[in-house]
Amino acid sequence: MANTQPQPPTKRPEPSALSAQTSSATHQTPSVATSTQVLHNLQHQHLWTSLLTHTIPTPLPSSTKGQTQTHAVTLVSGIPPHRVYTHPDEQLWMLENGIREDDLRPERMFVIPTAHGQAWSLATMAAVFDELPRVARGLVEYSHRENGENGENGDDEMERKLTRYYEKREMARESREWGSQRLLLAMVDRGMGGDGTVAYYVVQEGEVKPRQN
Repeated sequence: MANTQPQPPTKRPEPSALSAQTSSATHQTPSVATSTQVLHNLQHQHLWTSLLTHTIPTPLPSSTKGQTQTHAVTLVSGIPPHRVYTHPDEQLWMLENGIREDDLRPERMFVIPTAHGQAWSLATMAAVFDELPRVARGLVEYSHRENGENGENGDDEMERKLTRYYEKREMARESREWGSQRLLLAMVDRGMGGDGTVAYYVVQEGEVKPRQN
């Protein structure tokens, strides 16, 4: 005689961590969902630490002169395991003073999460750069060193070199000798056939002077 006992219902698989985070954020705004996806990508694929989100007001791309409307842009910041960008003049100074990039502490970077096809304007980008000093104020800028690395329980000569470097870096920030403010633009591919891949581009404030080889 055939077994007529009812079969237990099929259990649906648990959503991934990213799906759960994105689903909970999607009901708010697309911007928040994009920021959540970028933060997840930075944390789990690129191994960034000390990740934070920051909301700042910026003008809408469609705003006209005299009728400026604002909307909130969510930035992500964190500390990557390695340096993301070094200005060529800074590289030259480091070479002349016997300092490698591996000798430096990774520093906090800001990221603008965007999706493919999202409208942006120069005014919006300028507003983001204008807000960076305020947003960055009080944040942990550099990663902590492990014991035994240069600069902590390391050799005295390297300690002196790094002290000179960070003093020079502060002066270069004021004079913009080593370039202006910079951040990363994260582009999430969500178009037709897009697989959600996140690409990152370095964006610098103002005009960047062309360099001759």
